[in-house]
Amino acid sequence: MRFEINDKKKCDIFIHIFNYLKNFTDNVLINIDKDKMFIQGMDNSHVCVYELQLDNSWFSHWAVEKPQDYGVCLPIFNKILHTWSDKQNITIYSDNPDKLEIEFTSDNKGEFDKFFQIPLMDIDSELLSIPETDYESDITMESYKIKHIIDELACFNDTINLKCDEEKLCIDATSSEGSMKVIINMDDIESLAVVEDKTVEATFSIRYLAYMCQFHKLSENCTIHMSENIPIQLNYEIDEVSFMKFYLAPKMNDD
Repeated sequence: MRFEINDKKKCDIFIHIFNYLKNFTDNVLINIDKDKMFIQGMDNSHVCVYELQLDNSWFSHWAVEKPQDYGVCLPIFNKILHTWSDKQNITIYSDNPDKLEIEFTSDNKGEFDKFFQIPLMDIDSELLSIPETDYESDITMESYKIKHIIDELACFNDTINLKCDEEKLCIDATSSEGSMKVIINMDDIESLAVVEDKTVEATFSIRYLAYMCQFHKLSENCTIHMSENIPIQLNYEIDEVSFMKFYLAPKMNDD
């Protein structure tokens, strides 16, 4: 197995992905086959599922002979990725079932090539089968705008309530220290589709939504799919066949 990333923006996205996956887990199982890189996992509390798919066409070079899983310790992997400079290419390969090799190289004068080797972990994990769902509401907005709103709401509570109809999306958080409510009208939404005459409302942990919004660099827009009493889906389309998806379970009422 060997793949390379020679585009600066894609190198930055690759590093960004693994840097923020650390908020969900310490270890990831990276599935590599001839067509793609795929990662699926859950946070330690088992309320959030994440999925990453990077098609082989996204990479500058992709050479995979057979499917293989690679268990990686994120704290160590991120220490290595943080030594990358924006003038370097990223090459990752493995000729040994127990080790992963990472190289940062450049043709620029003054840039030092760096070579790393880390042990692979034995991670026992089965892929979850997530059924296709027809959601009651689909909302597409600029990724950074959603991140900005969620970060502000996080100052007021640890849970937020999302409510949308055919005309607007309302997000609010309330605590003993105060409250904040944001009303986002159609003019500020790229697209909004809601079941006719339906108002969709659900409550979620703001901490996990904030973690999910940290991936805003992956795509200019993100899409939120929501129905009452089922997990919300937040989707970043990296390109036509590559994506980062999150599924977050709602907080249920106690009564």
